[in-house]
Amino acid sequence: MFQEDTLSSATSSPAASLYSPSPHVHGSLVHQLSHDQQSVRLVGLLYQCAAEVAAGAFGRANLYLEQITQLASLDAPHTLHRLAAVFADALARKLLNLVPGLSRALLSTASSADAHLVPAARRHLFDMLPFMKLAYLTTNHAILEAMEGEKFVHVVDLSGPAANAVQWIALFHAFRGRRGGAPHLRITAVHDSKEFLANMAAVLAKEAEAFDIPFQFTAVEARLDELDTDALRHSLRVRSGEALAISVVAQLHRLLAADDASVARRQPLTPLQIIARSSPSSFGEMLERELNTRLQLSPDAFSVLSSLSPQSPVLAAAQQHRPAARLATFLPAVTALSPKIMVVTEPEANHNAAAFQERFDEALNYYASLFDCLERASSPSASAAAAAAVERARVERLVLGEEIRGVVAGEGAERKERHERLAQWARRMEGAGMEAVGLSYGGMMEARKLLQSCGWGGYEVAHDPRGEAFFFCWHRKPLYSVSAWRPAASRHGGRLISS
Repeated sequence: MFQEDTLSSATSSPAASLYSPSPHVHGSLVHQLSHDQQSVRLVGLLYQCAAEVAAGAFGRANLYLEQITQLASLDAPHTLHRLAAVFADALARKLLNLVPGLSRALLSTASSADAHLVPAARRHLFDMLPFMKLAYLTTNHAILEAMEGEKFVHVVDLSGPAANAVQWIALFHAFRGRRGGAPHLRITAVHDSKEFLANMAAVLAKEAEAFDIPFQFTAVEARLDELDTDALRHSLRVRSGEALAISVVAQLHRLLAADDASVARRQPLTPLQIIARSSPSSFGEMLERELNTRLQLSPDAFSVLSSLSPQSPVLAAAQQHRPAARLATFLPAVTALSPKIMVVTEPEANHNAAAFQERFDEALNYYASLFDCLERASSPSASAAAAAAVERARVERLVLGEEIRGVVAGEGAERKERHERLAQWARRMEGAGMEAVGLSYGGMMEARKLLQSCGWGGYEVAHDPRGEAFFFCWHRKPLYSVSAWRPAASRHGGRLISS
């Protein structure tokens, strides 16, 4: 696989003078390098540029970006060169964000110009890679098992942009084939597009009629992070007498972005002021002057405090002014709804680290794998090669590229792509009063059968270390996780209550 070989060789082998990550190599020499040498040099340049961005060295970061753009292009035939072009764009945006007014004026216009192409790009991604199909299949299988014997079932789809009517059509088929027949089924979908919800309602109503399934569709026009956690039962139209299932695919991490969203609105003191006021006046004033430049370079100024000792009174003072995670109120609100099952699919990556360099390193390796998947998914047929290349380019630029920009360039409320690993999600879910529901062997077999029937080589479905959740892997590297949860058994009124 290109990403592992090239990324490792670029960081571990001695750098030859011609392709070492120096910003001073002449352009004509760069183009004399072989493809492998260019790839090694590109990776080295990306890491070095990220280090300079993290240090706030605008001039040196700019020199590295100039070198990267000599080799990388969104239209390049080599995958790593396209990947480097996307990351170079993200790094450039990170620098440009230091001048917020200029950044908004330039980047908002560029982003809106392609907005109408994003839905098609998402469909191409669904067609080219198996991850979402595996997520839908595994989720449906878990719901089907949890709803055995239930006559009235309510499924809440919180997947937003990742939602697809295909998932629920497959669930219709599965319910119709179960012993005792299909239940009365109600689906509530949360999405911020009225048009999408109307289309989903029409498609599902038609399919339900064909399957002769009693069906009702409820549309909630909102983003996941706009739902009122204090009135979640009302917002999601949850009724007594219905067995509740919740599905959320690749969206829950976006609630972590709200951690910093209200800092600017209600933060009484800036981190810099907290540091200064917790120090003697003369030292505090000096510290404010010394740190001012560094802190201004990071819109997410709390990350500057991340290197302080956990026992530091300065850090303790700063944390008092940091708002609680929106996820911290959302998950207990979900638990209070008493769902029989909640199935969560998330990217298996750590893109929520406070330190920029750590996020960058993780993102480069993670998205290198996804770009590799897309490259292998391209049609081998010559007649379809051109069309496949166009589709792949849109996915790389508009879907994966947007995620990369979110991880690398975004800070505070703008950093929506805060992916975390399954182990961290397990701690969050358990902290909210949930317990894991082991995904069955039958679900794994169905997923593996799907991969085999579609001829997707290189992919596999594997158990997590606890044997309860699944990983969707590319050449044994986990790229997505899917896990199932329910309210933990608790004592109430002298009896044990569980779903």
